[in-house]
Amino acid sequence: MISRNTAYKLWISDINNSNYVKSLGEFEPNYIEFNNKRVSRVNIIAVVISKYETENYSSITLDDRSSQISAKSWNENKKIMEKANIGDVILLIGRIRQNSISSQLYIHPEIIRKVDEKWMLIRKNELEAEYGKLNELYEAKGQNEERMVIEEIKFSGRSLRNQILNIIDSSNSEEGVSKQELLQKTGSTLVFDAVEELLKEGEIFEVNGKYKLLK
Repeated sequence: MISRNTAYKLWISDINNSNYVKSLGEFEPNYIEFNNKRVSRVNIIAVVISKYETENYSSITLDDRSSQISAKSWNENKKIMEKANIGDVILLIGRIRQNSISSQLYIHPEIIRKVDEKWMLIRKNELEAEYGKLNELYEAKGQNEERMVIEEIKFSGRSLRNQILNIIDSSNSEEGVSKQELLQKTGSTLVFDAVEELLKEGEIFEVNGKYKLLK
């Protein structure tokens, strides 16, 4: 039987502030370095504050009062995201990945389960007992907010994708279009997710940090 790596219980801020390491071994997972551990899988409890989905891709943004991170799934694996709706408190176990375009870390989920919001407090107590008190500045900010801002970004069509494809197609540059140009012209921070999706589907390709249509 193949054993899985331990899914460590962490704050999202611990994930985001850790160094991401790409393993050289063929069968060794990539990981973050945290507390002298190589962490490739995590177990977090957080609130779903946004959701983005297309036919072949789904992404949710999670907030645990320490920071925020995205969880992303593609193709048949996106079914797991159906269990996560905006405003839900969920337990998520998954592998840490890095966006090849923006270098931001995200989680590829293996298990998602809705839980009672009391588990947020239980997990908070567990993590503070293990690692110390949560950043006071972040807590104070959260306490001053009457409610968490929740935004649903749900694309049933391909508006952002089509916008990106049109920008690249209409570009006069033979070198292609950079991610900075795409960000400026679309005005959407979700452009990185959409570009990553288009790359995986073979709609576009990257050359020297710029994107071209695959014709």
